Amino acid sequence: MKKLTQLILSMLILSSAFANSQLSSSIFHIAPWGYRNANGDIAGLEYEIIKEIEKDIGEPIKINLVPYNRMIYQLKNGSSDFSIFFRSPKSEESAEPLVKWGSLDIIVITKQGNPIKDYDDLKGQKIGVRLGGFFDKRFDNDKQLYKVTQRDYAECIEKFKTGKLDAVIGTAATLYYELQKQNVPIDSLAKPYFIGQKEDWLHFSRLSTNKDKKDKIKASVEKLIKNGTFQRIFSKYLPKKWLRVEN
Repeated sequence: MKKLTQLILSMLILSSAFANSQLSSSIFHIAPWGYRNANGDIAGLEYEIIKEIEKDIGEPIKINLVPYNRMIYQLKNGSSDFSIFFRSPKSEESAEPLVKWGSLDIIVITKQGNPIKDYDDLKGQKIGVRLGGFFDKRFDNDKQLYKVTQRDYAECIEKFKTGKLDAVIGTAATLYYELQKQNVPIDSLAKPYFIGQKEDWLHFSRLSTNKDKKDKIKASVEKLIKNGTFQRIFSKYLPKKWLRVEN
């Protein structure tokens, strides 16, 4: 009986040690970056990226799907090891920017017959902007533009469909997802207007208990960029005619 008790205790200790050392990543809940599919499983672009990292480094990564603010909170307190999101001075307060995985183009979409050919064409347009979104310094600070804040991208596209908005700003992948979801044909749109770029970085928690794995993760990301794995994933989330828009 004593030996059995010791065995059980040993297994519990090993299990606890594994749980503490297992990598974890938090994904913010905004489609197509992270969401739940029809079966209730986590899916999305960032989910696929993290699964490729998991496969490459040869160890499991626990993936959590959470609201954006909770993702930041988990990085700050060390309950999540890493996350992927836009790099900014504010993001660097939350976690260490470890490695850049891609640059995302910020675009403005409009309907056929209302093309945006240069920045000045934005004036007079009712432009849907997601609540809390920051896209481009010039655009964000421009008080002359008619920017209409909406709860989320779904609401932006819904009002764009009905003509209550003339345009919507966002990343191409995010806008394309919502356009598909709401059955808006890509051919009904004018050519997207490129307005700027944002760098997407893998940020590592400064309070992580897995800091010894940082170099391995960084090397994996660099490898998966170089061999085209990340680009193949990203291309699945854009129409072919938009691939030239986003790098």
